[in-house]
This record gives sequence, C-alpha cells and structure tokens, in this order.
Amino acid sequence: MLTDRNYLIAQAAHVECTMPEAIDTTLPGMVSCLQAQDAYSDNGAVVLLEKGTVYTGEMQRALVNGQSRAFLLWTRAKTPNGVVINLASPAADELGRSGISGQVDTHFWERFGSAIMLSLIDDVGSALAASQTKGSGSGNNTVLAFPNTIQGTQSVMGDVLKLTADIPPPTLRKHQGATVNIYVARDLDFRGVYGLKEKL
Repeated sequence: MLTDRNYLIAQAAHVECTMPEAIDTTLPGMVSCLQAQDAYSDNGAVVLLEKGTVYTGEMQRALVNGQSRAFLLWTRAKTPNGVVINLASPAADELGRSGISGQVDTHFWERFGSAIMLSLIDDVGSALAASQTKGSGSGNNTVLAFPNTIQGTQSVMGDVLKLTADIPPPTLRKHQGATVNIYVARDLDFRGVYGLKEKL
C-alpha cells in the first residue's frame, strides 16, 4: 500500500521540463532541465516539486548504428526552496517513449562518399577499357587496357574503407528550448521534507 499520498510522487509519473542547453551526442556529458509547471503529489493536493525546479542528468553513451534515439538518465532535482532529490530516472519524449529524439546525422557522406566516388572512377576506367577493345575490331588498331590503374583504384578503395571505419557513429542533436519528460522510476517520498498544517 502507498504511503501518505500527500507527500508522494508515485512511480511512472511524468514531469515535463525544458532544456536550456542543446544536446549533441558526439561526446557523453551532463545536461540540465528546468521545470515549467508545478508537479503535484499523487493525490493532486500538494505541490511537491515547484515550478523552477532544476534537474541534472547524464548522457553516458553515444548512439550506435541504426539508433535514432538517445538514452538520458536524470540523476537529481533541486527545487527553488533548496530541496534536493535523487532521481535515477530516464528521459522520455513528449509521447512518453523512452529516450529522446532529435535530428540524426548518420555521417553518410563521410562514411561512403569517398568509396562511392572511387567506385565511379573504377567503373569509368573499366568502361573505357571495354570501349577501346570493341573499337579495335579485327584491324591493326592498338588495344588499350588499364590493368594497373584498375588495380590501383581497388587498392585505394580498400584503404579508404579502412579509414571510414574510424568515422564516429550517428550523432543526435536537439536544440535548446526543447521539451522533454522525466519518467519517475521509483516512488519519491517527501515526508521527511514537508509537513502540512491547516489554514486558519
């Protein structure tokens, strides 16, 4: 059974906040969020997290190939009255989906641009060699071939592909001012912080 619901923000509650900084997942780091509206107790009677509460979170890892959402863990909340709460709660988007979304840069051209260009050069070289062979017919024309050029291009392609393996994974960027949700992962009990008294 739940404790006194006047002092409780229950697990699975959502708290909405606004991010004053932009996010870039190239490197892990700390993030913050500012609560825009009061958050009430489980029974809706008492304000427990006031408007202006500052949340601190941590982004610990970058995206991997195929991902379009970043995992963000909110670790702490500090209210305008100086009350500090440990959260250990994940971020969610406006629809409650785990993680945060944003603009994803897959680094496609950095990863494949050089290889595509070299493939085109290789194809052009092969086409030129084939056209020279067909054009020679049965006459005494010289047949031109480019075995060294083609082999050299293939070798360079292999080197380029090795280099592209070092290109970073996809990068997610989210602009400052974006709204995110904090999914409360465990019951937050404020009985040791607040007390209620009757209005006179």
